[in-house]
Amino acid sequence: MTEIYLNLGQEINYFDINSLKRRLQSIKPGEEIVIRMEATDAHQADLIVEELKNQGFDYQPHGGHSGEYFLIAKKKG
Repeated sequence: MTEIYLNLGQEINYFDINSLKRRLQSIKPGEEIVIRMEATDAHQADLIVEELKNQGFDYQPHGGHSGEYFLIAKKKG
């Protein structure tokens, strides 16, 4: 199984969302993507979650150490 990692900057912006869209389109069913962002930006995760849902992913949020927040998503299918 392939895991893909995407590290988002300090503030999620239009460029980040477009980058995410491109990455998600290349993921095959059963593959996972791990999205890392700053915990202080976790309130911005709604845009990311919406895109995950639109492209057929299940996801789990996870808090991390050192002020990190993760969304671990797997493509359905």
